[in-house]
Amino acid sequence: MNLSPSSVLAHARSAEGRKQLRYAGVSVVFVPIGQVLIQLLGKFAFDRNYTLASVVAALILTLPNFFANKYLVWKETSSDNLRTQVLVFWVAAIVGVTFATGLTWLVEQQVHDKAAWIEGSAVFVAQLVGFGVVWVVRYLVLDRWIFKVTHHGEEPGEDDLEMLHGDLPI
Repeated sequence: MNLSPSSVLAHARSAEGRKQLRYAGVSVVFVPIGQVLIQLLGKFAFDRNYTLASVVAALILTLPNFFANKYLVWKETSSDNLRTQVLVFWVAAIVGVTFATGLTWLVEQQVHDKAAWIEGSAVFVAQLVGFGVVWVVRYLVLDRWIFKVTHHGEEPGEDDLEMLHGDLPI
C-alpha cells in the first residue's frame, strides 16, 4: 500500500475515495451532534438520566442520518447494493443504539452519585465504546457475511467491503 502524498491525493480524487470522504463527512457531523445531544438532554432535560437521553437522541438523529447517507453517500450505488446498504444501516442503527444505551445504563448505575462531569464523561466513553464495538463487529462479521451471500459464495472484494465501511448510524 503506497501512502505517499500523491497516491493519497489520487485516491481522494477517485470515485471510491470521494465515497469514503462522504462516509467520513456524515460521521463527522452526526457522531458529535449525537454525543452533544445526549449530554445536553441527559444533564438538563432529563435530570441526569442519560439512558433516556440516549434513546431520545437516537429517535431525533437516526432518520436524518439515514437520509444523509442515502443522498450523500449511497447516491451512486446500484439498486441491489442500495437495498443491502439500507438493511445494514438499520441493523447497525438498532444494535448500536441498543448496545450503547445498555452500556450507558450500566455506567449510570455505577456513577450516578458522582459529580456531574464524571457521570457525563463516563456516559461519553460508554457511548463511544458501545458504538465502536458494534461498528467493529459489523465490519468484521456482518459486512463479510452479507457480501458472501450477495456474491453467491465468492469472497467479498475490497470495493465491496468499502461500500459499507465507516458509516456509524449515530
